[in-house]
Amino acid sequence: MTLLTVEDLEAGYETGQVLFGVDLDVDDGELVSLLGRNGAGKTTTLRSIAGAAEPTVLGGDITFDDKRLTGTAPYSIAKEGLSFVPEARRCFPRLTVTENIRLAVNHAEDPKDIETVLDFFPELSEMREKQARNMSGGEQQMLAIARALAANPRLMLLDEPFEGLAPYIVRRIEDIIAEINSEQGIAVLLVEQNVAAAVAVADRHYILDEGRIVESVSTAKLRENEEMRQRYLGV
Repeated sequence: MTLLTVEDLEAGYETGQVLFGVDLDVDDGELVSLLGRNGAGKTTTLRSIAGAAEPTVLGGDITFDDKRLTGTAPYSIAKEGLSFVPEARRCFPRLTVTENIRLAVNHAEDPKDIETVLDFFPELSEMREKQARNMSGGEQQMLAIARALAANPRLMLLDEPFEGLAPYIVRRIEDIIAEINSEQGIAVLLVEQNVAAAVAVADRHYILDEGRIVESVSTAKLRENEEMRQRYLGV
């Protein structure tokens, strides 16, 4: 069953239009990546779906579980079952691990128990009273994902979850995302520059170039087609 449908999405900022008719969909329980070079419009796509104040959606439709989200406030979108993990993690620096997660629990319609969330993150369980500002980048990324998981979403949007992380932490985050998807049945739309990491976890991939979807491919095809990777991803 199709959970998220984006049709002919156009969006931009005061500086100009960024997206020009983006079409994509994510099935219930699926793990999909959105790939592209810097400036292709990946973050703009996620922020448009999540209902962020910027960018401005100029046209098109966003439908989640047969409900139209276009023009809907972010808190209402979250209540429908969509969690957004933004780029740069955005943890509350002076709050502890437990307090960051509790914020999501307190504002969710049907939240997960904090202990259930921490079962996925034994590293965080050992530092519950540690403030986010005193955590490493990898630990903060785990916390940002844990906070999104606590809201008990049907779809999780992840913006550059591997950015700036050491390779061994990248592998740990890959495992966490895969487990959330397979064990919890939560669909994931993942924006990423790290093509190898995206290929390691995602079922299929959209390639965005200059604000337009230019390819929709399986993992096998993406691995095999070096010309496509070089042309649109530079790898």
